[in-house]
Amino acid sequence: MKQMSKTSELIAKPEVMAGEIKQSRELFRILFHRSPIGTYIIQNGHFRLVNRQLAYILGYEEDELIGRPSLGFVLAEDRDAVRENAVRMLKAGCSLGYEFRIITKQANIKWVMETVAPVHYQRKRATLGSLVDVTERKQVEERLKQITVEMQRSNTELEQFAYVISHDLQEPLRMVSSYTQLLAKRYSNKLDSDADEFIAYAVDGAKRMQTLLHSLLDYSRVGTRGKPFGLVNCEHVVEQAVANLKIAIEESGASVSYDVLPTVMGDEGQLVQLFQNLIGNAIKFRGEEPPKVHIWAGRRDSVVTFSVNDNGIGINPQHSQSIFEIFRRLHTREEYPGTGMGLAICKKIAERHGGHISVQSQPGQGSTFHFSVDMAGGESA
Repeated sequence: MKQMSKTSELIAKPEVMAGEIKQSRELFRILFHRSPIGTYIIQNGHFRLVNRQLAYILGYEEDELIGRPSLGFVLAEDRDAVRENAVRMLKAGCSLGYEFRIITKQANIKWVMETVAPVHYQRKRATLGSLVDVTERKQVEERLKQITVEMQRSNTELEQFAYVISHDLQEPLRMVSSYTQLLAKRYSNKLDSDADEFIAYAVDGAKRMQTLLHSLLDYSRVGTRGKPFGLVNCEHVVEQAVANLKIAIEESGASVSYDVLPTVMGDEGQLVQLFQNLIGNAIKFRGEEPPKVHIWAGRRDSVVTFSVNDNGIGINPQHSQSIFEIFRRLHTREEYPGTGMGLAICKKIAERHGGHISVQSQPGQGSTFHFSVDMAGGESA
């Protein structure tokens, strides 16, 4: 009985193995032919087996591709690179994809990504490859590149325009301002009260226009007159900003403190201006208590984030984005003097340093401004 059982097992094993082989072949056939990725086997540089998706990508029927040279579909300019990448991948036995262009049966050019791996097919060495159509992604990437270039050109032209306008208008405006002030000085109390009032309006308007042009010039210079980046000790930067605001600090009774601050890659002059604008705003927009400003910094990977906290009048959160726009004011000139350019300049400086600026605030609860500097390098690193 035991002998018969062993004999039955020996007879059954080939049958089991044959069944498993049949299942494996069926599974391969399903995976290969129904794959949403173009899949194929190449021997001696020619297609030996292809699936429906590869035929669809190339614009052919499956049987039209069998026996045809695989490199024949590659754009002539890309063939050497495809050959080198395939050889490198096969030697390494890895499957990192590479991208190139193909020509379809309909003479359309498509971008594809290919991966290959060494296999055996019908007891001979072969290459198993997969092909994915990435034309849409490449088109989107190209469009994004074009948009980026156009935006950079537009920003450059805008900066140059702002610089030219603000620079070239200063001389005629200086003349207007000088003559209106001369009129005010020479004819004060010699004309009627209306004339004195009109002259005063003209003088004030000319002065405000000069201030606006100076602010616009400062804004345009962030991008056009910035210095190359270098190592900047931010404690020295804050000390310089505080020194520049010495009179305002003394008159308001303000105190400015800071934790240990790092050294970063940046434009020292612009970073002084950024801190000076934020500290100056804290002094200007103060509450009943003497202004208190505290500065600290934190680092995550290559990005250093600075925080400038004050105990001022605060900002409504609904204005947390708009306050960084040029000439944006939340108060009248009678309440608080200024051009509304200070925070716009801060934003432009932060962006040039590869970072951004934001604010956390509530009315009556002070404000905390956060701006970042990318140590990996900003626009001009």
